Amino acid sequence: METAQAPTVAIDINGGKKIIRVKPGTSLLAGCARNGLFLPSACGGNARCGYCKVKVVGGATPPLAAELPLLSESEIAAGMRLACQTKPVGDLAIAVPDELFSVKRFSGKIARKTLVTYDILGLSIELTNPKTIEFTAGQYIQAKSMSYLGRDAVLRDFSIASPPSDSSGVDLLIRRTKNGIFTRWAFDVLKEGDAISFSGPYGAFRASESAAPMLMVCGSTGLAPIWSILQDLVRKKCNRTIRCFFGALSQKDLFMVEELHKLETGLADFKFIPALSSEPESGGWTGERGLITEVVRRNVPDCSRFEAYLCGSPGMINACIAVLTQCGLPDARIFYDKFA
Repeated sequence: METAQAPTVAIDINGGKKIIRVKPGTSLLAGCARNGLFLPSACGGNARCGYCKVKVVGGATPPLAAELPLLSESEIAAGMRLACQTKPVGDLAIAVPDELFSVKRFSGKIARKTLVTYDILGLSIELTNPKTIEFTAGQYIQAKSMSYLGRDAVLRDFSIASPPSDSSGVDLLIRRTKNGIFTRWAFDVLKEGDAISFSGPYGAFRASESAAPMLMVCGSTGLAPIWSILQDLVRKKCNRTIRCFFGALSQKDLFMVEELHKLETGLADFKFIPALSSEPESGGWTGERGLITEVVRRNVPDCSRFEAYLCGSPGMINACIAVLTQCGLPDARIFYDKFA
Protein backbone atom coordinates (compact mmCIF):
# COMPACT_ATOMS: atom_id res chain seq x y z
CA MET A 1 0.00 0.00 0.00
CA GLU A 2 1.43 3.34 -1.05
CA THR A 3 1.67 6.21 1.45
CA ALA A 4 0.71 9.65 0.18
CA GLN A 5 3.58 12.14 0.10
CA ALA A 6 3.14 15.24 2.25
CA PRO A 7 2.56 18.30 0.04
CA THR A 8 5.47 20.69 -0.43
CA VAL A 9 6.03 24.07 -2.07
CA ALA A 10 9.01 25.04 -4.22
CA ILE A 11 11.33 27.91 -3.26
CA ASP A 12 13.34 29.19 -6.21
CA ILE A 13 16.48 30.99 -4.96
CA ASN A 14 18.38 33.45 -7.16
CA GLY A 15 16.76 32.52 -10.46
CA GLY A 16 17.18 28.76 -10.18
CA LYS A 17 20.65 28.71 -8.61
CA LYS A 18 19.08 26.57 -5.89
CA ILE A 19 15.56 25.18 -5.63
CA ILE A 20 14.33 23.68 -2.40
CA ARG A 21 11.05 22.18 -1.30
CA VAL A 22 9.49 22.82 2.10
CA LYS A 23 6.23 22.00 3.81
CA PRO A 24 3.61 24.75 3.43
CA GLY A 25 3.70 27.10 6.41
CA THR A 26 7.41 26.52 7.13
CA SER A 27 9.30 29.76 7.53
CA LEU A 28 11.86 30.60 4.87
CA LEU A 29 14.50 30.88 7.59
CA ALA A 30 13.90 27.32 8.83
CA GLY A 31 13.27 25.83 5.40
CA CYS A 32 16.48 27.26 3.94
CA ALA A 33 18.53 26.06 6.93
CA ARG A 34 17.18 22.53 6.57
CA ASN A 35 18.34 22.59 2.97
CA GLY A 36 21.85 23.86 3.69
CA LEU A 37 21.34 27.60 3.07
CA PHE A 38 21.98 29.47 6.31
CA LEU A 39 20.45 32.95 6.36
CA PRO A 40 21.73 35.31 9.06
CA SER A 41 19.57 35.59 12.18
CA ALA A 42 20.46 36.70 15.70
CA CYS A 43 17.06 36.45 17.37
CA GLY A 44 16.09 32.85 16.67
CA GLY A 45 13.32 33.79 14.26
CA ASN A 46 11.41 36.16 16.56
CA ALA A 47 11.38 39.22 14.27
CA ARG A 48 13.66 41.27 16.51
CA CYS A 49 17.01 41.54 14.72
CA GLY A 50 16.01 42.10 11.09
CA TYR A 51 19.09 40.24 9.79
CA CYS A 52 17.18 37.64 7.78
CA LYS A 53 15.83 39.99 5.11
CA VAL A 54 15.31 38.41 1.69
CA LYS A 55 13.84 39.82 -1.50
CA VAL A 56 10.69 38.05 -2.65
CA VAL A 57 10.65 38.36 -6.43
CA GLY A 58 7.71 36.08 -7.15
CA GLY A 59 4.67 35.29 -5.03
CA ALA A 60 5.11 38.15 -2.56
CA THR A 61 2.45 38.79 0.06
CA PRO A 62 2.06 41.86 2.26
CA PRO A 63 4.41 41.91 5.28
CA LEU A 64 3.07 40.87 8.67
CA ALA A 65 2.68 43.40 11.47
CA ALA A 66 5.74 41.91 13.20
CA GLU A 67 7.90 42.78 10.19
CA LEU A 68 6.89 46.42 9.79
CA PRO A 69 9.19 47.92 12.45
CA LEU A 70 12.19 46.33 10.72
CA LEU A 71 11.37 47.20 7.10
CA SER A 72 11.46 50.63 5.51
CA GLU A 73 8.79 51.73 3.04
CA SER A 74 11.27 51.42 0.18
CA GLU A 75 12.22 47.89 1.28
CA ILE A 76 8.58 46.84 1.43
CA ALA A 77 7.98 48.31 -2.04
CA ALA A 78 11.01 46.37 -3.33
CA GLY A 79 9.64 43.07 -1.98
CA MET A 80 11.93 42.72 1.04
CA ARG A 81 10.57 40.46 3.77
CA LEU A 82 11.84 38.81 6.95
CA ALA A 83 12.61 35.16 6.22
CA CYS A 84 11.64 34.19 9.77
CA GLN A 85 8.11 35.54 9.27
CA THR A 86 7.55 34.56 5.64
CA LYS A 87 5.79 31.18 5.57
CA PRO A 88 4.89 30.30 1.98
CA VAL A 89 1.80 28.29 1.23
CA GLY A 90 2.56 28.25 -2.50
CA ASP A 91 5.60 28.32 -4.76
CA LEU A 92 7.87 31.29 -4.15
CA ALA A 93 10.91 32.93 -5.74
CA ILE A 94 13.43 34.84 -3.60
CA ALA A 95 16.80 36.56 -4.00
CA VAL A 96 19.61 36.48 -1.43
CA PRO A 97 23.24 37.69 -1.50
CA ASP A 98 25.36 35.20 -3.45
CA GLU A 99 27.89 34.91 -0.61
CA LEU A 100 25.29 33.09 1.52
CA PHE A 101 25.72 30.02 -0.69
CA SER A 102 29.20 29.58 0.80
CA VAL A 103 27.97 29.69 4.41
CA LYS A 104 28.48 26.39 6.23
CA ARG A 105 27.71 24.91 9.63
CA PHE A 106 30.78 24.19 11.77
CA SER A 107 31.49 22.21 14.90
CA GLY A 108 34.41 22.95 17.18
CA LYS A 109 35.72 22.92 20.71
CA ILE A 110 36.91 25.68 23.01
CA ALA A 111 40.70 25.59 22.83
CA ARG A 112 41.22 28.65 25.00
CA LYS A 113 39.02 30.85 27.19
CA THR A 114 40.56 34.08 28.51
CA LEU A 115 39.18 37.05 30.42
CA VAL A 116 40.51 39.98 28.38
CA THR A 117 38.99 42.67 30.62
CA TYR A 118 36.51 42.53 33.48
CA ASP A 119 33.65 42.31 30.95
CA ILE A 120 35.21 40.99 27.73
CA LEU A 121 35.93 37.34 27.08
CA GLY A 122 38.29 35.94 24.48
CA LEU A 123 37.40 32.55 22.98
CA SER A 124 39.55 30.49 20.63
CA ILE A 125 37.57 27.81 18.81
CA GLU A 126 39.38 24.86 17.25
CA LEU A 127 37.38 23.38 14.37
CA THR A 128 36.47 19.70 14.42
CA ASN A 129 34.01 19.37 11.51
CA PRO A 130 34.88 20.60 8.99
CA LYS A 131 38.41 21.25 10.17
CA THR A 132 39.08 24.41 8.17
CA ILE A 133 37.19 27.61 7.37
CA GLU A 134 37.62 30.15 4.59
CA PHE A 135 36.61 33.72 5.33
CA THR A 136 37.51 37.33 4.57
CA ALA A 137 38.92 39.51 7.34
CA GLY A 138 35.99 41.55 8.70
CA GLN A 139 33.32 38.84 8.44
CA TYR A 140 31.34 37.33 11.33
CA ILE A 141 29.87 34.01 12.44
CA GLN A 142 26.67 33.06 14.27
CA ALA A 143 27.41 30.96 17.33
CA LYS A 144 24.89 28.83 19.18
CA SER A 145 24.75 28.50 22.94
CA MET A 146 23.70 25.32 24.74
CA SER A 147 20.60 25.10 26.92
CA TYR A 148 21.36 25.84 30.58
CA LEU A 149 19.46 26.65 33.78
CA GLY A 150 16.16 26.32 31.96
CA ARG A 151 17.19 28.74 29.21
CA ASP A 152 16.84 27.68 25.58
CA ALA A 153 19.75 27.75 23.16
CA VAL A 154 20.15 31.06 21.30
CA LEU A 155 22.09 32.34 18.27
CA ARG A 156 24.31 35.40 18.45
CA ASP A 157 26.60 37.17 15.97
CA PHE A 158 30.32 37.63 16.67
CA SER A 159 32.96 39.09 14.40
CA ILE A 160 35.99 36.93 13.79
CA ALA A 161 39.06 38.40 15.49
CA SER A 162 41.62 36.00 14.02
CA PRO A 163 43.11 36.39 10.52
CA PRO A 164 42.01 34.32 7.50
CA SER A 165 45.48 32.76 7.34
CA ASP A 166 44.58 30.80 10.50
CA SER A 167 42.01 28.53 8.88
CA SER A 168 41.95 25.88 11.63
CA GLY A 169 39.67 27.91 13.90
CA VAL A 170 38.33 31.32 14.85
CA ASP A 171 38.91 33.73 17.71
CA LEU A 172 36.03 35.72 19.18
CA LEU A 173 35.69 38.66 21.57
CA ILE A 174 32.48 38.54 23.63
CA ARG A 175 31.28 41.33 25.89
CA ARG A 176 29.09 40.49 28.87
CA THR A 177 25.67 42.09 28.57
CA LYS A 178 23.15 42.53 31.36
CA ASN A 179 20.73 39.58 31.38
CA GLY A 180 22.42 38.25 28.24
CA ILE A 181 21.50 34.60 27.69
CA PHE A 182 24.47 33.85 25.43
CA THR A 183 27.01 35.90 27.36
CA ARG A 184 26.07 34.35 30.71
CA TRP A 185 26.53 30.92 29.15
CA ALA A 186 29.88 31.90 27.62
CA PHE A 187 31.23 33.57 30.78
CA ASP A 188 29.82 31.30 33.48
CA VAL A 189 29.06 27.88 31.94
CA LEU A 190 31.29 27.27 28.93
CA LYS A 191 34.65 25.60 29.68
CA GLU A 192 37.81 24.87 27.73
CA GLY A 193 37.32 21.60 25.86
CA ASP A 194 33.53 22.08 25.53
CA ALA A 195 31.85 21.69 22.16
CA ILE A 196 30.42 24.67 20.30
CA SER A 197 28.74 25.07 16.92
CA PHE A 198 28.32 28.01 14.58
CA SER A 199 27.49 28.93 10.99
CA GLY A 200 29.30 31.32 8.73
CA PRO A 201 31.00 33.26 7.44
CA TYR A 202 28.62 36.17 6.99
CA GLY A 203 28.93 39.84 6.12
CA ALA A 204 30.43 42.19 3.55
CA PHE A 205 32.58 44.29 5.89
CA ARG A 206 36.16 44.09 4.65
CA ALA A 207 39.13 46.19 3.56
CA SER A 208 38.97 47.53 0.03
CA GLU A 209 41.67 46.86 -2.55
CA SER A 210 42.36 50.56 -3.08
CA ALA A 211 45.51 52.43 -2.07
CA ALA A 212 43.60 55.10 -0.13
CA PRO A 213 44.71 55.82 3.45
CA MET A 214 42.59 54.01 6.03
CA LEU A 215 40.96 55.53 9.10
CA MET A 216 39.76 52.87 11.55
CA VAL A 217 37.54 53.69 14.52
CA CYS A 218 36.28 51.12 17.01
CA GLY A 219 35.24 50.59 20.60
CA SER A 220 35.01 47.56 22.89
CA THR A 221 34.53 44.30 20.94
CA GLY A 222 34.32 46.36 17.75
CA LEU A 223 38.06 45.79 17.76
CA ALA A 224 37.51 42.17 16.66
CA PRO A 225 37.00 42.69 12.90
CA ILE A 226 39.54 45.53 12.87
CA TRP A 227 42.15 43.25 14.49
CA SER A 228 41.41 40.53 11.91
CA ILE A 229 41.82 43.05 9.08
CA LEU A 230 45.04 44.48 10.52
CA GLN A 231 46.63 41.04 10.93
CA ASP A 232 45.68 40.26 7.33
CA LEU A 233 47.22 43.54 6.15
CA VAL A 234 50.46 42.68 7.96
CA ARG A 235 50.61 39.32 6.16
CA LYS A 236 50.00 41.08 2.83
CA LYS A 237 52.76 43.63 3.59
CA CYS A 238 50.30 46.50 3.13
CA ASN A 239 51.93 49.92 2.69
CA ARG A 240 48.78 52.03 3.05
CA THR A 241 48.62 54.80 5.63
CA ILE A 242 46.50 53.52 8.53
CA ARG A 243 45.25 55.45 11.57
CA CYS A 244 43.46 53.26 14.13
CA PHE A 245 41.42 54.94 16.89
CA PHE A 246 40.13 52.91 19.84
CA GLY A 247 37.62 54.56 22.20
CA ALA A 248 37.02 53.44 25.78
CA LEU A 249 35.67 54.88 29.01
CA SER A 250 38.70 54.26 31.23
CA GLN A 251 41.95 52.33 31.37
CA LYS A 252 40.20 49.22 32.68
CA ASP A 253 38.25 49.08 29.41
CA LEU A 254 41.38 49.03 27.23
CA PHE A 255 42.87 45.80 25.92
CA MET A 256 45.35 44.59 23.29
CA VAL A 257 47.09 47.97 23.50
CA GLU A 258 50.56 46.44 23.39
CA GLU A 259 49.73 44.25 20.38
CA LEU A 260 48.31 47.22 18.48
CA HIS A 261 51.27 49.46 19.24
CA LYS A 262 53.56 46.70 17.92
CA LEU A 263 51.93 47.11 14.52
CA GLU A 264 53.57 50.53 14.33
CA THR A 265 56.73 48.62 13.42
CA GLY A 266 54.95 45.79 11.58
CA LEU A 267 53.17 48.01 9.03
CA ALA A 268 54.64 50.67 6.76
CA ASP A 269 52.62 53.65 8.05
CA PHE A 270 50.45 52.70 11.01
CA LYS A 271 49.55 54.64 14.13
CA PHE A 272 47.38 53.42 17.01
CA ILE A 273 45.53 56.10 19.01
CA PRO A 274 43.60 54.92 22.11
CA ALA A 275 41.38 57.52 23.78
CA LEU A 276 39.53 57.60 27.10
CA SER A 277 36.36 59.59 27.69
CA SER A 278 35.80 59.07 31.45
CA GLU A 279 39.24 58.42 32.93
CA PRO A 280 39.86 60.30 36.23
CA GLU A 281 42.53 62.98 36.05
CA SER A 282 44.33 61.18 38.87
CA GLY A 283 44.57 57.95 36.88
CA GLY A 284 47.93 58.71 35.31
CA TRP A 285 46.68 58.50 31.75
CA THR A 286 48.86 60.54 29.38
CA GLY A 287 47.15 59.62 26.11
CA GLU A 288 44.21 61.17 24.28
CA ARG A 289 41.06 62.13 26.19
CA GLY A 290 37.51 62.82 25.10
CA LEU A 291 34.86 61.21 22.93
CA ILE A 292 36.42 59.23 20.13
CA THR A 293 34.74 61.50 17.56
CA GLU A 294 36.48 64.53 19.11
CA VAL A 295 39.81 62.71 19.08
CA VAL A 296 39.41 61.75 15.41
CA ARG A 297 38.56 65.34 14.49
CA ARG A 298 41.63 66.66 16.33
CA ASN A 299 44.01 64.18 14.76
CA VAL A 300 42.60 64.04 11.23
CA PRO A 301 40.82 67.36 10.58
CA ASP A 302 40.82 66.72 6.82
CA CYS A 303 39.47 63.22 6.06
CA SER A 304 38.86 63.78 2.36
CA ARG A 305 41.60 61.38 1.17
CA PHE A 306 40.69 58.54 3.55
CA GLU A 307 38.50 55.48 3.61
CA ALA A 308 36.84 54.92 7.00
CA TYR A 309 36.23 51.57 8.71
CA LEU A 310 33.95 51.83 11.75
CA CYS A 311 33.02 49.07 14.20
CA GLY A 312 31.03 49.39 17.41
CA SER A 313 27.67 50.47 18.76
CA PRO A 314 25.13 52.16 16.45
CA GLY A 315 25.41 55.37 18.50
CA MET A 316 29.19 55.53 18.09
CA ILE A 317 29.05 54.76 14.39
CA ASN A 318 26.34 57.33 13.68
CA ALA A 319 28.30 59.99 15.57
CA CYS A 320 31.47 59.06 13.67
CA ILE A 321 29.73 59.26 10.30
CA ALA A 322 28.47 62.75 11.14
CA VAL A 323 31.96 63.96 12.08
CA LEU A 324 33.73 62.29 9.17
CA THR A 325 31.37 63.77 6.59
CA GLN A 326 31.87 67.20 8.20
CA CYS A 327 35.63 66.62 7.77
CA GLY A 328 35.25 66.00 4.05
CA LEU A 329 34.86 62.23 3.78
CA PRO A 330 32.22 61.12 1.22
CA ASP A 331 29.59 58.62 2.39
CA ALA A 332 30.68 56.20 -0.34
CA ARG A 333 34.05 55.73 1.37
CA ILE A 334 32.65 55.05 4.85
CA PHE A 335 32.32 51.35 5.67
CA TYR A 336 30.91 50.13 8.98
CA ASP A 337 29.77 47.18 11.03
CA LYS A 338 27.17 48.12 13.62
CA PHE A 339 27.10 45.89 16.70
CA ALA A 340 23.63 45.42 18.19
